Amino acid sequence: MINHFAFSQVNNPPKSVRESFQKTYPLSQPSHWDRTSGGWSVDFEDKDHDNGEATAHFSSTGRHIDTQVPYDNKDVPAPVVDNLHQKYNGSDNYAFTRIDRPGEKAVYQAQFTHQSKHKTLYVDEKGNTKDNPNRH
Repeated sequence: MINHFAFSQVNNPPKSVRESFQKTYPLSQPSHWDRTSGGWSVDFEDKDHDNGEATAHFSSTGRHIDTQVPYDNKDVPAPVVDNLHQKYNGSDNYAFTRIDRPGEKAVYQAQFTHQSKHKTLYVDEKGNTKDNPNRH
C-alpha cells in the first residue's frame, strides 16, 4: 500500500522570533508569518499602538528590525507632503508607509507617479529625503 502525503509550507518561526514579537507587541496577535531572506515578517493588527494593519520584520534570531504601517494621505505629517509637492510638482497617486525602527525616528516611504514614472522616496517627518531604511 502506498501512502500519499500532502506537504505544505508551514510558516512557523522559531521560538525566539515569536517571543520577540510578543514582547514588542504584547496586546497584538500575529495573523500571518512569512519567512524572508533575512528572517521573518509578520502581518498583524497593531493593538499596542492603535496603528491598524502593520507588518513587522524580525531577524532569524528574533531581533526586531522594523515595523511598516500603511498611512492614509490625510494622516501623513504636512511637511512630508509639502516637500514632495514642491520637489515633484504635478505628481499624483501618493501611497505612504511609515517605517519604524527601534531607536530611530520614523521614516515615511512615499510611492507616487511623476512625469509618467514610478518613484519611491524616503522622507523624515520634516520632509527631508533619507536613504532607504529597508535593510532586511
